[in-house]
Amino acid sequence: MFLKMLKYLGIIIVLLVILVVIITSVIRSAGNRMYARYDNYAREALANNFPLQPHPIKAEFQYIAPWKALKMFQFKVDSRQSDRLARINNIDATMFLFIKMYTLLLRPSYDYNLPMLSVDIIAMGGKRVYVMEVIDPARIDDANKNACYDKMRKFSAELKNFAPGPVRDWYKDFLAGVSIHINAKSEDDDKLLAIFQAYLNAYIEMVKNKKCSEARPGKEQKGQGRI
Repeated sequence: MFLKMLKYLGIIIVLLVILVVIITSVIRSAGNRMYARYDNYAREALANNFPLQPHPIKAEFQYIAPWKALKMFQFKVDSRQSDRLARINNIDATMFLFIKMYTLLLRPSYDYNLPMLSVDIIAMGGKRVYVMEVIDPARIDDANKNACYDKMRKFSAELKNFAPGPVRDWYKDFLAGVSIHINAKSEDDDKLLAIFQAYLNAYIEMVKNKKCSEARPGKEQKGQGRI
């Protein structure tokens, strides 16, 4: 009798493991599809507007999957640069085998006094964490930048009914008012992607429209080793 119970318990455990693997695989596939939509659009848009070159990253930082975490956290990192964008950093992150995160950081050359754009979009099954931060600590008044913000503000208004996400107090003052921190659902993916595209296009236009005569020549070389 006891052996039969162990047998049935073993079968149940195996079935549960198979079920978990199937569910995890389905959720991970959905996250991968979401990631690809953002990544493909951003790479194409940036490549069409700037002469991109790889920015070297040490081999040990290109793929990070610490054994201490049983490889439950995996990060793939790549970086590019152009004449106006000093860093274009991408992170492809997978956590606990099924949580997917898309990260993009655009940092213009210091010569142009322009804000950075930081994007973090997380897929956790049917849930989405959606963060787009325009990091503007200098807050220099600039007609070109203000025109970009006006375009972003128009699209961010479409998200006013979404649940707000947290913002850390220590860097609130660095963020422009058009920054977005919300929680959403998978059925909102098309809307979220469209707003990301609009923000990225407005940002690209702002960087391209910054006149060379407005830049401060000779400063960026000192910061080439920075992020």
